[in-house]
Amino acid sequence: MLADEPGGPAAYKDWVDQGMHGTMGYMARDPSVRDSIVRWFPPAKSAVLLTFSYSGKPLPPKAGEGRIARYATSDDYHGVLRAKAEALLAWLGALRPGTQGKAFVDSSPVLERLYARFAGLGWIGKNSMLLSPKIGSFFFLTGLAVDAELEPDEPIPDHCGDCNRCIQACPTDAFPAPRVLDASRCVAYFTIEHRGSIPVAFREGIGDWVFGCDVCQEVCPFNRFAAANPLFVRRLPESLPLEGVLERAEREFKEVFKPTPVERARRRGMLRNALLAMGNSGDPRHIPALERYATDPDSVLSEQARWSLERLRRN
Repeated sequence: MLADEPGGPAAYKDWVDQGMHGTMGYMARDPSVRDSIVRWFPPAKSAVLLTFSYSGKPLPPKAGEGRIARYATSDDYHGVLRAKAEALLAWLGALRPGTQGKAFVDSSPVLERLYARFAGLGWIGKNSMLLSPKIGSFFFLTGLAVDAELEPDEPIPDHCGDCNRCIQACPTDAFPAPRVLDASRCVAYFTIEHRGSIPVAFREGIGDWVFGCDVCQEVCPFNRFAAANPLFVRRLPESLPLEGVLERAEREFKEVFKPTPVERARRRGMLRNALLAMGNSGDPRHIPALERYATDPDSVLSEQARWSLERLRRN
């Protein structure tokens, strides 16, 4: 792995040093491990990477509904992907007895996109995501570090060319440069990871997203023909009525959202996000719900409701 490879260890260190991880402090832990997979799994001699598409046909946004990032509409993927990688390890162990290996997904301290890049699965796009000429970018990555010497694949050349659609489409200007994502400005970061009030400067840009954001992927030409993998069964629609998001978060958050990645936003986060999206909707039908939350004992929710009320009444 080259230290100066775009999106590589050097870029990751700069990203952490410049505070572009927002409040995700765990991203700054053990940075030396991310420099090399050998520090994470000392016997490693090769890395095998696998992709699983979750794309499907995109649906147009619906007025009065809150959008959910496509990856989060199915079961939480971590266990599914890890099981696939471990099954591959078992197969490899049967083929080459004594083989040692360790599976990783995006919760492991491994720069999986970089290893996938060198494994020939794609290139790092200007939205900092791995792009595949065959399946675009709506896919999950999982990998396997093994102690066997395997024949490497050739990296794929960059095919972004002069295209800057992802950078231009970002509603909160989260790309200070091509292949550099400032998470502290990203809609997905605010709606999933950020705890507390969302800064006012970014609220309008968040629009109708209540969990995650797919904008920089939706505009990418390489996602036009991507097909979904039936491995992932959809549990949630890509958008939900905002009143319904409030009701589900209030009464049955765990039952509805726990099987999916949406649980990561937590109940309070989903309530906050729905209240924000109501303010951006321009729909006065949301005023009664916002008035109810304007006096909520939770200061984050009440402040957000008052901001949204003011925005609706002003419009």
